[in-house]
Amino acid sequence: MWTVWVSFVVFLSEPHRLLLRWPLPTVDHGGWVQEPWAAALIDISLVALFGLQHSVMARPWFKRTVVGRMPPAFERSTYVHMANLALFVLIVFWQPIRIPLWNTGKGLTQDLMWVLFAAGWVILFLGAWSFGIRDLLGIEQMRAWARARQPHRPHLKTSFLYRWLRHPMYVGVLMGVWATPRMSLGHALLALSFTGYVLIAMRYEERDLLKTFGARYASWREVVH
Repeated sequence: MWTVWVSFVVFLSEPHRLLLRWPLPTVDHGGWVQEPWAAALIDISLVALFGLQHSVMARPWFKRTVVGRMPPAFERSTYVHMANLALFVLIVFWQPIRIPLWNTGKGLTQDLMWVLFAAGWVILFLGAWSFGIRDLLGIEQMRAWARARQPHRPHLKTSFLYRWLRHPMYVGVLMGVWATPRMSLGHALLALSFTGYVLIAMRYEERDLLKTFGARYASWREVVH
């Protein structure tokens, strides 16, 4: 998992000293499609694939009808592996659209953008830690299965970052895709697509949480932004 997400951070940040030796495409380097409209169609399809994997596999009906055929302990780890695969496919097949939208140049604004970029990934990591990173990755579920124990029942996460943010991992991702001193049309397309996905995913996720945890989730949602 971490290898794929580090690749995604490099994909977005494009560190100059690493680009000459980096084997994968980045948001503005690589690709083989020259026409902007064709590149945009491919890129939107890649983000849609990523979003569909995340959203469809997380829905209760999918878990019951498809994933429900395997041992419950495998459910979360399967989701994580498929999410990593979807993100890796996006990176490998991304087609840059290099039309510049803004470039802050060197200076305080550039430094501020990189600080916000780094802060986004720190928030994402801390959000995963707050959720329970072993549970999030499916490690605890697999350990319980290997030891012939029942996995822990799901419980509402309200500690650490979840005291102030309802969706810290989404906040971190959006900061990571938007905070950049060099914004191309392709990068903006990625950021807009991810923003659209997050807005849709939050709606379904909150609906599922409300069904699962009922009044407890509703009361927590009222006080957390």
